[in-house]
Amino acid sequence: MVSPMEKKGDRLRDNLARNIKRAREKLGYTQQELSERADLSSGHMNDLEQGRKWVSAETLQRVADALMVDPWMLLLPEASGDQTAQYDLLTSFASRIKDNVNTTVAETLRELLRPPRS
Repeated sequence: MVSPMEKKGDRLRDNLARNIKRAREKLGYTQQELSERADLSSGHMNDLEQGRKWVSAETLQRVADALMVDPWMLLLPEASGDQTAQYDLLTSFASRIKDNVNTTVAETLRELLRPPRS
C-alpha cells in the first residue's frame, strides 16, 4: 500500500522531471548541454528528467542555476491553459531579473576595480 506521503513525493518528482525538461527545451539545450552546465553526469540528468531519481538541495540548485530559474519553480505542479502562460511569463521574468542583477553586479565590480584616474 502506498502512503499519502509517497504519493506526494511521486508528484513532486514528476513535477520536477516535467519542469526540467520543459525549461531545458525552452532554452534549446540538449540533455548533455544541461548536464554539463549543472556539472552532473548525463545519466543522472536523464534519470532526473525521467523521474527515476530525486535530488538533493545542492543538485536542485545547480540544475536551477543551469536553467536560469529559481529552484522552487522546478517543483511547481503542471499548469494548464492560462497557468502555462503565467508559468512561462514568470520564468521569463525571473530569468531577466537574474540577467539584470548579474549585469549590474559586473558593471559595479568593474567600476570599483578600475584603477584611479590621474
